[in-house]
Amino acid sequence: MAGKCPEEIEAQFIADCSRLDLYELCDKYDRAPSTIKEWRTGLHRDGKLLWWPGIRTGQCRSYDDAIELNEDAVIISDLEIPYHDSEILGYAVSIGRLFGITTLVIAGDLLANDALGYWPSEDTDESGRYTVEDSLQDGGRVLEALFQHFKRIVIIKGNHDQRGTRVKEWGFFEMMRRSWENLGDLDISFYKWCIIQGKRVEHFGAYAKVPGSVSRDRAEIEQMDVAGGHTHHLSMVFTKDGQHQAIELGHCTLPEKRYYKTVNGTTRHPKWVSGFWVLRNGYWYPFPKAFTDWSFWLRQVQVKESK
Repeated sequence: MAGKCPEEIEAQFIADCSRLDLYELCDKYDRAPSTIKEWRTGLHRDGKLLWWPGIRTGQCRSYDDAIELNEDAVIISDLEIPYHDSEILGYAVSIGRLFGITTLVIAGDLLANDALGYWPSEDTDESGRYTVEDSLQDGGRVLEALFQHFKRIVIIKGNHDQRGTRVKEWGFFEMMRRSWENLGDLDISFYKWCIIQGKRVEHFGAYAKVPGSVSRDRAEIEQMDVAGGHTHHLSMVFTKDGQHQAIELGHCTLPEKRYYKTVNGTTRHPKWVSGFWVLRNGYWYPFPKAFTDWSFWLRQVQVKESK
């Protein structure tokens, strides 16, 4: 029966539940947290396990604090490397240089992380399959290029980055840190959100076909400006009381390279909208790829740098 603790280890597991926390049980039995929770729930329901400690005070796994920034920032999302759109990243660099912005925030899904995901990669030959190591190497190359223009880069966790966090040592998330720690002033947060100039930037945990609906719900819940990735919409609406802005950040990937948008793309979902945003002096500025006069903006960059 799926989710049921195997009988041969049941007695030992019950004994361990009284002294080990969730992650210690995961390590000992080499199971995902969801499986351990199912085992405990089933034993509790059967009357065999009367109590488990859940999270023990003073022994919780310690993550970093959520990041708070006060500086201006270029904000991009959903690169899904190696399927990132180099052109829109180039535009983001140019706009950052124009306004003298030295901080870049990546609002989740830096990597596609297909090796740990549900959707198959494009390669059918196993010898050419894109691996976790390939993801880390390509991600490092993109970050290294971005560090030539930005002094600080902040990455928050997206659902693609979360794919490997159930394996030991915090999984793929921790591997990102270890692989890229020497690239520059890089902050990688385990949280799916950060605060910039009193505004919340996050990677949404929900999707809706109506652009703006997810971001407005989040802004009304948090009672503050909210900007988020994940939906691949690019939009700005306002909360119903008119007090807060609610933004969807768009994306910086190539839809034609993504399996679930090509082979499996016969849905009624809206088209993805490529672009990024700038938060400058507390004000939001959108830069959608298809609806921005890039010749104008790039001329401003040239004029500034020629002085």
